[in-house]
Amino acid sequence: MFLKKEYQNKQSLKRINLVFASFFFSLMTLCVKKTDDSIPIFELVFFRSFLSLAITSLIIKRRKISPWGKNKPLLIIRGLLGTLALVCIFYAIRNMPLNIATVIQYTYPIFISIFAAIFIKEKITKNIVIALIIGWLGIFLIINPYQLSYLNLKINYLTILIAFVGAISTALAYVTVKKLSSTEDIFIIIKYFPLISIITLSPIVFINWVTPNINDLIWILGIGIFTQLGQTFLTLGIKNLPASQAATINYLQVIFGSIIGIVIFSERININFLSGAILVLLGTIISSSKMPKKI
Repeated sequence: MFLKKEYQNKQSLKRINLVFASFFFSLMTLCVKKTDDSIPIFELVFFRSFLSLAITSLIIKRRKISPWGKNKPLLIIRGLLGTLALVCIFYAIRNMPLNIATVIQYTYPIFISIFAAIFIKEKITKNIVIALIIGWLGIFLIINPYQLSYLNLKINYLTILIAFVGAISTALAYVTVKKLSSTEDIFIIIKYFPLISIITLSPIVFINWVTPNINDLIWILGIGIFTQLGQTFLTLGIKNLPASQAATINYLQVIFGSIIGIVIFSERININFLSGAILVLLGTIISSSKMPKKI
């Protein structure tokens, strides 16, 4: 009885960690949205990566881990995919209503199921096919021309495409993390993300440099801090928790993002948005139900 209660308490703690992760990631999106449009997206990603690399490097040094890892080519690919995903996500957040950008980003578990089948030979099940149909129906309800017109929104379809590239890149990054997790320390995997971001983005950032003012520096610092907190709580929460439960709890970011969008940015939602978000959530749950626990 005591052991059962202790297990339930640990499971509850993992769920609470995921709630905090969703909350902090939502605050990160708020910070991105609040930065001045004159600051290039590449520069925001660069600053975020610099802070993350500094924190992760300190952790690696304290743990006395070899800093370069074993499978360097795949680690570099993971870093490139993460960089592309973050650039696309930040772009979508800045150029779309926060609630819509967040829903599109949370199609990534469905893409994970597809790419896991292609690259690591996981079986495509009936659940995945059903999830694809339901998820895309939800997306259509949210971003069809009638819905956007009703909400008086003008979103460039290139922006929508970039948002989906962000979700696809996120899914591919998760698959590479799954592959790497069998041979690499988790902090080495985390480190390569900001390291590759800094290396690849430095030329672009310095050529197009815009000096942030004090107000923007505060928001940029918030991006770094809240992202790191979100990743920390996500790592603590997702370990040994069924993926279907984790995906469901992580979807709280859509709720938090919608609340922030309504309260701070005066964004509108209607029954189509709510119905579409529920369908995407349902697709996420169905697709995640057969995924490995530690993806």
